Amino acid sequence: MPSSDFRIPNQMLVTNSLNALQQSFAKLADLQDQASSLKRLRKPSDAPADVVSAMQLHAGIDRNDQYTRNLSDAQGWLGNADSALTGAVTQLQKVNDLVVQASNASTDANARAGIAAQIDQIRNSLIGIANTQYAGRPIFAGTASGNVAYDATGQFVGVSSAVERNIAPGQRIQVNVNGDTAFGPPGSDVFTTLAQISNAILTNPSQLTALQTTLATRTTQVQGQLAQVGSQFLRVQNMQSQNTSNGLTMKQNLSSIEDADIAQVMVQLQAQQVAYQAALSATARAIQPSLTDFLK
Repeated sequence: MPSSDFRIPNQMLVTNSLNALQQSFAKLADLQDQASSLKRLRKPSDAPADVVSAMQLHAGIDRNDQYTRNLSDAQGWLGNADSALTGAVTQLQKVNDLVVQASNASTDANARAGIAAQIDQIRNSLIGIANTQYAGRPIFAGTASGNVAYDATGQFVGVSSAVERNIAPGQRIQVNVNGDTAFGPPGSDVFTTLAQISNAILTNPSQLTALQTTLATRTTQVQGQLAQVGSQFLRVQNMQSQNTSNGLTMKQNLSSIEDADIAQVMVQLQAQQVAYQAALSATARAIQPSLTDFLK
């Protein structure tokens, strides 16, 4: 009866060779995957602690991207407000020059009528400025749902309240300017003052001195809001710079965790290919014995 002393070791030799071949192939496949994807982490089991860190960084990057969008939106609101208020100040200063001209005793009725017409045109222009929009929303209308802050007569139809954006953890900023804050409360606003000035030029020039003082007050109020908008805009720019820096740092940290070192991977891949070929050769020799070898 043939001895079984050869059969059992041979069976174990074949099994061990196949297991080694399978392990070598798995390592080769993993390195090939890293080389093609350029990623070291592709599933949680690759490195559980690093995967947790990567997930936290991904969440942080997502939040940072949202802050980027909010900051860009804030810049849009404040940039439009800055342009509008700058234009308003320029128009009001022009009105002041016209009032000085109309107050001159040598100015006749026809000339005053022309000046009044210019002021009326400036008033209409200012109503247009006060209805400046950003992304389809009037920037001086607060949280009103309509598409204008002032109607054609110069009446405020907005809702005086803050429009805010979250620009950093725990930091919010108002991005709008309420019309009644910038141009004065209804009944005592810039548009009422301009209408009174135009009427006084035509009917009672003696009122112009008092109205010029009121105009100066309204102009100062607009200038004050312009200065505040400029300050807010600068804050947003600084936050945007910091946000960009934070985002870059998080992406670099994520890359150091997730990305494969391609130079190192290629060296390991070459070595593993050699090892796999050796495992193939060893396995082929291990399973060469035939049935005749078992019967000897």
